[in-house]
Amino acid sequence: MKLTGVQIKNFRNVIDSGEVFIQPDVTCIVGKNESGKTAFLQALHRLNPAQGNVSLSIPDQYPAWLEKQHRKKMNLDTFCPVRATFKIEPDDRTILEERFGKGVLKSDIVALSRQYDGKRIFEFDADEKAVVASILAGAALPKGTATKP
Repeated sequence: MKLTGVQIKNFRNVIDSGEVFIQPDVTCIVGKNESGKTAFLQALHRLNPAQGNVSLSIPDQYPAWLEKQHRKKMNLDTFCPVRATFKIEPDDRTILEERFGKGVLKSDIVALSRQYDGKRIFEFDADEKAVVASILAGAALPKGTATKP
């Protein structure tokens, strides 16, 4: 998979980066001092760190001047400060189709988000009919329960 875009919200001094598109050949982060370049990279690192001891923390990373106001409106633990989109390459698609069934993915784009409580959320456009057919094909159903339309 190749990273194609990232959006950071309410992480340190980045309120909303908007979607930042990652070019396939060169991507450079440019900005004035204290403009959020390091915070952007730290949030991206916390999306899926190579070492598991890196976490998200509301007291340390949620913008302090917004925390009290936002706690009244929502559960900050389930807020996603980082979301990245990826393009699935042909080899990845083959692996996924072997696991979940042919034709399950409708798109080559998947997204991964991480909440402040550490939960990761995967988003993808799936063909629900193909998913159900794949599950049923692999299920050991008693004779007479499976019928063909």
